[in-house]
Amino acid sequence: MKKLGVFGGSFDPIHNGHLSLCAQLADALALDRVLLVPTAQHPRKGKMIASAQHRLAMCRLAAQTDPRFSVSEIELDREGNSYTADTLRQIKNEHPNAQICLFLGTDMFLTVQNWIRSDEIFRLASVAAGAREETDLVRLQAHLPVLQERGAHAAVIPITVRPMSSTQVRNAVREGREIRCFVPESVEAYILEKGLYREEGEG
Repeated sequence: MKKLGVFGGSFDPIHNGHLSLCAQLADALALDRVLLVPTAQHPRKGKMIASAQHRLAMCRLAAQTDPRFSVSEIELDREGNSYTADTLRQIKNEHPNAQICLFLGTDMFLTVQNWIRSDEIFRLASVAAGAREETDLVRLQAHLPVLQERGAHAAVIPITVRPMSSTQVRNAVREGREIRCFVPESVEAYILEKGLYREEGEG
């Protein structure tokens, strides 16, 4: 049975922190594939800066850095807010024999039990978080019983990732600084070629 990781986000833009988290969780959990799922409209975030087309293109370029990575357009093809339960149900329908693991950052792991149809999420997939710092590890491990009481199969994996954010990347572009330390070279080239993030309101 194949093991499939799922990592969703606005990816505005996708960066090396995202990719490193996915690679380390895939290694630790012995996963066969990782699906990167850019969202159309995140219900817990505001409007995206780059268009869906640009974010999808950057994800496809980033996915080339690891043969286990691929990109799903599931949420971009869906109108309205993107809910994780809907996404996981569709992925399960497309991969009925796969074991699915949902990758979450610290803040998401600590709140997933409050998401729309969280019980369905826990039926469809296990959840895993990457702890980048000692304080994260303590908080995440302390939260495990909360998820387990809701029926979730959850894991907390210590990882090594230099903290970075998409906001940092956008700010660096706007200020004319190099971003090669934040994103794959192909993504950097795409951002510069398309003139993305030169202004915070770019769409």
